[in-house]
Amino acid sequence: MKISKKEFENLSKLASLSFESNNENIVSDLEKILSRFESLSKIDTFNVEPTSHVTSLQNSMREDKTKTILSNEEILQNSPENTSGQIKIPRVFDNE
Repeated sequence: MKISKKEFENLSKLASLSFESNNENIVSDLEKILSRFESLSKIDTFNVEPTSHVTSLQNSMREDKTKTILSNEEILQNSPENTSGQIKIPRVFDNE
């Protein structure tokens, strides 16, 4: 697939990419990649069912169950320092 200079510039703009040097090598590589994808359109997929996975595995997720592990008071008892029901930690940013 041949890509014009205008198409390449538009694609670069859409992808927020800027190129400082000669773009011919990049355009050539992009043309090769697109031609590979074009070759996929020649494959007959008429009797092939769409799949999202190559295996027949199903989700095996467990049901969410809520339970209390520790109360807020127990958590605060384990913290070195707390204020107004919140754990106090050392400053992360010095500029404030």
